[in-house]
Amino acid sequence: MSKRPPFQFILDELAPIRPDITRAFGFTYVYLDDLLLCCLRASEKASNTNGMWLFTTTEHVDSLGSEFQDLPRRYFWRSKQNAWVVLPSRLEHFEEYAFKACELILNGDRRIGRASKRQPSSVSKTRMPTLFHASGR
Repeated sequence: MSKRPPFQFILDELAPIRPDITRAFGFTYVYLDDLLLCCLRASEKASNTNGMWLFTTTEHVDSLGSEFQDLPRRYFWRSKQNAWVVLPSRLEHFEEYAFKACELILNGDRRIGRASKRQPSSVSKTRMPTLFHASGR
């Protein structure tokens, strides 16, 4: 039996959108159809990178990061067009930040998520359409 995913409360919050959850390379990845929304990590070996990683683009990383007051800039990562906002689990406000990220995802915030190169699973293809609130972001 495989290990339980880290930060189960995050997966519970995202359950209404019925995301695909996969595990690879020590991360738990959260997809919605062909979008990679975030990943969760809880590693004893690399504890400085534990937490919730929000996938975004360089265009949106600063704007998205501003949603998390007092998050140090060192947690805004960029590589070419890809970017991440890392919400480290060791920070005092981690749970508050994680719930805020879930709220943004559930409201369809377009700053979160990147097109994935993976083929959507058969579960994704048969999932009922997800209705988002019109956030305009």
